[in-house]
Parts: sequence; structure tokens; C-alpha cells
Amino acid sequence: MLQQLLAELGAKSWMYKEGKQRSVFVLETCCPQLDFACNGEHLETRDERIAYLQGFFDAEGGVPHGIHARFYIQLVQKDRPKVEMLARMLDTLSIKTGVVHNPSVRVDPEYWRVFVSTRSHAAFAQIIGSRHPVKGPILQTRMKI
Repeated sequence: MLQQLLAELGAKSWMYKEGKQRSVFVLETCCPQLDFACNGEHLETRDERIAYLQGFFDAEGGVPHGIHARFYIQLVQKDRPKVEMLARMLDTLSIKTGVVHNPSVRVDPEYWRVFVSTRSHAAFAQIIGSRHPVKGPILQTRMKI
């Protein structure tokens, strides 16, 4: 889907499987319109902000894979100001989060995480959702969407 969208922008892209034993695929592009310095808080519409949050969650977020594991929704990255911005963006959508924190300074002092509050799990699933092939179905099943 991303490769098709990039083609519609006139950008070439290519996809390959990473490693022989892994089910990880990489999409690379030299699309000049991509802006990795994009500040999600400066997006103009609610739909744009939701799309930004969904894309971030699909790329850098997490949910437990085990059906019996305590459910959580997390957003993680090494860029603390970006994680703080994501928490603020979610708050504008009435999705509450916990405190941005480092889960283990000893393991990785530059790794930051924020959890979506349990009371906002359903709102996150309904408003933000996921297009990720693994996270999306987990979110739908656990939130009974």
C-alpha cells in the first residue's frame, strides 16, 4: 500500500525481505516529499493528526501479543520530545496517557515510553486504530471492535 501511495506521488520505491530467517520486509524510497522532521502538532486537521498518530503507533508502538497478557498500548522512541508531543496530541483527542518515562536507564538511557491510560484504550482503538497486520487485529480483538 505504501509503495502504491509513493508511486502516486511520483516517487520510486523498492521492497525486499531482510534476512533469510526473518519475516521482516523493508520498503526504501528516495521520495523528496517525505519530511522526517514533521511536527505532528502543526498538522492542520484532526484527521491529519489521527493519521500521524496511527502511523507512529504502527511503526513505533506496541501491544502485547499474548492473549492472556495484561493489555497495554505503548508508544516508544529514543526521541523524548517526540514522545512528549505524542502524549499531548493524544490528550487533544481526549485520549489520556501516563507519564513519559525511561523504563530502564541501565539498559538504554535514551529509550522513552508512554502508555495509553487503561480508561482510554477503547478510545485509542476507535479513534486512532491501526493498519498494522499484527497490531491491528490484536487491538480489535482485545477492544472487541
